[in-house]
Amino acid sequence: MKAILKISLILVSLFSLQSMAQGAYQTVSTITELEIDTTMVSFPNQEQFKNDITGKKVEVLHSLENTGFQFYNSLSFKNEKEGIIAGGTRLRLRTTQNGGKHWKGFSFSDYANAFYSTAIYDDQFFVVGASRYIFRNDDLKTEWEAYDVSKLDENKYALRHPKFYKIKFSSKGLGIIVGDNSGKPILLRTTDKGMHWQQIQLTGLQSDEVALSDVFIFPDNTIRILSFKGNIYESKNKAKDWHQLRSGKEGEYLNSIAFKSKEEGYISGLQGLLLKTTDSGKTWEQIDTELLGSGANISNLEYTKDNRLLLTTAESFQDAKSKAPIFYIDKSGKISPFLSADGKTFIFDAYGLFLLKDKVFLLDRDKVYKTQL
Repeated sequence: MKAILKISLILVSLFSLQSMAQGAYQTVSTITELEIDTTMVSFPNQEQFKNDITGKKVEVLHSLENTGFQFYNSLSFKNEKEGIIAGGTRLRLRTTQNGGKHWKGFSFSDYANAFYSTAIYDDQFFVVGASRYIFRNDDLKTEWEAYDVSKLDENKYALRHPKFYKIKFSSKGLGIIVGDNSGKPILLRTTDKGMHWQQIQLTGLQSDEVALSDVFIFPDNTIRILSFKGNIYESKNKAKDWHQLRSGKEGEYLNSIAFKSKEEGYISGLQGLLLKTTDSGKTWEQIDTELLGSGANISNLEYTKDNRLLLTTAESFQDAKSKAPIFYIDKSGKISPFLSADGKTFIFDAYGLFLLKDKVFLLDRDKVYKTQL
């Protein structure tokens, strides 16, 4: 009996060591270097107005009177009640479980580092940013957990200060995180729904490639990644090997990618640059974006279920405008404003866009708007 007990304890110990080597999640309260600060904010009387373009109601789910360093730039909603917003500085995020009437705020750092991207898969929330930790939460009721990616490399200093710009999942549970590690591209992959992560050697990328800004995953797990200097690469074997689809041009700075199909898609970035392909990336057409305003940063691209492309722009320190910097491109290729309201002004600095069925969640520096397509 004692022998069986010893064997069981050895097996448990081996399993625990293996989990530690792979990088298991820990509750944030057990990680000494993470600071935890929480606040409660309420918006019981939510502002509402009409979108003059669609005729649909717009609800303001969140607002900051004094933004300071509390800007937010990514959001995800599991349903119309449960959602998160994340940004910076100090790794800030806020969560709601009742459609924005009440928010619980968190800060996990004493420094100026920010969160950049959020995602949902299998009802779990994931958040990444300028931190070596991947943050996760199941139900917004239990404590947040964090996954230390520095343990993925034998050199404990190799992944101490990465910047993860995007996290996305396919419908089949393949997850990809892209970003910057000391000026070089970095990509993490999970094949078990975010339970464990691996750093992937980026075979096939240019030797002088810069950081990766965005990723798109097709339903069959084909992956396309975008670098800030406009290079696009594709992998058909879950990120093991890559071949180049597009070479960026000098002066380009691109940060968003979206595809309707393997053939048709867009990439976008600074100075109003918007490029479209209809032949799987072999050729690209530059789209006239004068309507968006001079020097616009096209920050988000998302296809709707009816195959319209929604895009947002970020313009700091601009004059007040009556049209929100969210637009759509219809099937004919025409760009039109998506949100406008008489007497309302919209000045965006940070940004985020999230689609949930026919609902559109839009995030500026201090406000979260919810409306319908």
